[in-house]
Amino acid sequence: MQSESDSATGTEMVVSSGPSTGSGPIALQGRTRLGRFVAALYRQTLVDPIEQGRLRDVMWPYGLRAIVLVGYLVFTIAALTVIFSGFVRQHSTLIVFGFGSGLGLPAQAVWPLVLFLSFGVAALMAAAQHGPVWLRLLGLLFTLIVMGTWSLRSPSLVGWAGWPILAAGLMLAILVLVIIRWRRSFAWWEFAVIWTLIGVTMTIGVAETREAKVFGQDFNPLNLQQTAALLGYLALPAATLAGASVAEVSVRATVSATQNAQRLASRSWPYVILAAISGIRLVQGGWQIAQRDPVVEGLTALLWAGALVAAFAVIGLVLLRLSRRRESAPVVSELGDELGRLGFAVAASLIAITIPVQVFLAAIQVVGALQPGGAVARLSYDITPLVTRLVDPSRVLIGVVLVILAVRAARRGQAGRALVMGCIGVMLVALARQLLFGNRVAAPINPDALNLVASGVVIVAIGILLIRRKLTRQRALAFAALLILSALFSYRDFISDPLGAVLGFSGAALVLFGLTWDLLTGSGWANGESRRFPRPTRVLLVLTNYVLSMSVLAYAALIRDGSTTIYFDPFAEFGDLILGTGLVAAAAIAIFDSAWRNRPI
Repeated sequence: MQSESDSATGTEMVVSSGPSTGSGPIALQGRTRLGRFVAALYRQTLVDPIEQGRLRDVMWPYGLRAIVLVGYLVFTIAALTVIFSGFVRQHSTLIVFGFGSGLGLPAQAVWPLVLFLSFGVAALMAAAQHGPVWLRLLGLLFTLIVMGTWSLRSPSLVGWAGWPILAAGLMLAILVLVIIRWRRSFAWWEFAVIWTLIGVTMTIGVAETREAKVFGQDFNPLNLQQTAALLGYLALPAATLAGASVAEVSVRATVSATQNAQRLASRSWPYVILAAISGIRLVQGGWQIAQRDPVVEGLTALLWAGALVAAFAVIGLVLLRLSRRRESAPVVSELGDELGRLGFAVAASLIAITIPVQVFLAAIQVVGALQPGGAVARLSYDITPLVTRLVDPSRVLIGVVLVILAVRAARRGQAGRALVMGCIGVMLVALARQLLFGNRVAAPINPDALNLVASGVVIVAIGILLIRRKLTRQRALAFAALLILSALFSYRDFISDPLGAVLGFSGAALVLFGLTWDLLTGSGWANGESRRFPRPTRVLLVLTNYVLSMSVLAYAALIRDGSTTIYFDPFAEFGDLILGTGLVAAAAIAIFDSAWRNRPI
C-alpha cells in the first residue's frame, strides 16, 4: 500500500509541475484509481481462478502433455459444434431413424461425434487403467459396452460376417491390454492403442450401417443415441456442477469489487456507493414485486423464503460460533474454491443415489411384463409418483449428512467449508418439504423470492446501524457488497439468455458456459497425486469428465430432442438451485458477519 501511495503522489507532483489545467490532476488520479480497480477486478475474478484451477504440467510423464493438448482441442471443437449447431442443421441432410428416434441428426455430424466420443471413452479407459480396482472395472465395463453397441450386430444386417468377429477381437484386445498393464505405470502409447482400438470398432459400426441402409435403416443415429445416453450418466455430475458456475462468478466479482473498494475508496465514498446500490436494489426489488407471478412468487412463496432465510441464519450462526472456538473465520474469496472441492462429490452423490431406484423400477416393470397383459401394463404404468416419493428422502439423507459434516468441519476450524456444506444441506432438506406437507403446498422454492427477502433483511440491518450511528465506512462497503451480490443473483441468467439466443435454444447455454468455466478453474485437484490416484489418472479423468460432457451436449444440440438422450438443462438448473444458491447463501452469511462485526471482508 505504501508503494501505491508513493506512486500516486509522484504522479500528482509530475502533473502539477506543468501548466495548470484546472481539474487535470484530479481527473488523472481518478482515472488511475479506476484503472487499478478494473484491473484488479478482472485479475481476481477471471485470471486468478484460472491460474489456480487449471491443469499444470507438474512432472508429467512423457506424452501426457500431448494427450492433454489433444483433449483441449477436442473439447474446443465440441464446444464450437454446440455454438454452431443451428447452422450445421440448416445446411445438412437430417437422418431420422426408422422408429422415430428424434427430430433428425445432421449426416455430416456423424464422424465428428464419433471422434469426440471415442476420445472421451479412450481417456476414461486410460485413466481407469492405473486407478483403483473399482475404477478399472467401471472403465472396462463402459468401454466394452460402447464398443459392443457399435459393432456387435446380426450378420444378416452387416453384409460381411467378418465385421462382428473383427470387432470381438478388438474388444478382446482391450481386455488383454488391461490385464497385461494391470500393475504397470502410465505410458503414453497405452492411450494411443486404446483410442485406436475404440475408434476402429466404432468405424466398423459405421461400415456395417452401409448394408443396413439397403433395407432402409441407418443405425448411425441409433448408435450415437445409445452411446450418448450411456455416457451421459457419467457426465451428469459435471452438468449439475456447471449450473453453479454463474453463481461462483458472481461471488468472485462481488468480493473482488468490495476488497478493492476498501483499499481505494476514502472519505465519504463508501456511503455514496452504499446509497447508490441501495437505491438501485430498491428499484429493482420494487420492479420484481410489481412483475411477480402471484402463484410462484405469492405470499406462500415469500413465507417459505422467509423460513429458508431464517434456516440459513441459524445454521450460519451455529457454524460460525463453532469455528471461532478454533479462531477460524470464513474467507469469502475462497468459498468458490470450496464449492469446487465439494460440488462434484455432492452432485455425484445426488445422481448415484437414484441409480438403485431406477434399477429397482426397471426390475418391477420386467416382472410386470411377464404377467398376462404385461406388455400393455408396462407401457401404461407411470413410475413418476414412485420416483418422486423415493428421491425426496434421498435428498433429505444427503442434506442431513452434509449438515453433520459441516458441524464437524466447523469444529476443526474449516469455517469456509463448513458454511458451504451447511447451506447446501439446508437447500436439500428444504426441497423435500413435500414429505411433511404433501401436495397441500403448491408454491416451490423460488430463488427470486428468497433473494428478495434476503435483500429486505440487509436493508433493515442498514437502517438499524444508521439509527444507532454505527454505520462505518467498512460496514457500508460490506453491506453494499451484499446488495451487489443480491442484484447479480437476480440476473443470474445474464449469461445463459444471450448465449441461448445465439445458439437458437437456451437449454445448452448454461451448461456450455459452466463446463468451460469448470474445466479452466476446477481442474486443480488433478495437479496432486496419491497412491490410489496417480497424477496421470487424475489428469485423464479431468479430460474424460469434460470431453464426454461436452460431446454429449454437442449431440443434444445437434439433434434438438431431449427425449432421445440425456438432456443436461434440468440438471444444470438443479445445480443452480442447490449448489449455486448454497454458495451465494454462504457468501452472504460470511459478508454479513464481517459487516456486523466491522471487519474487512
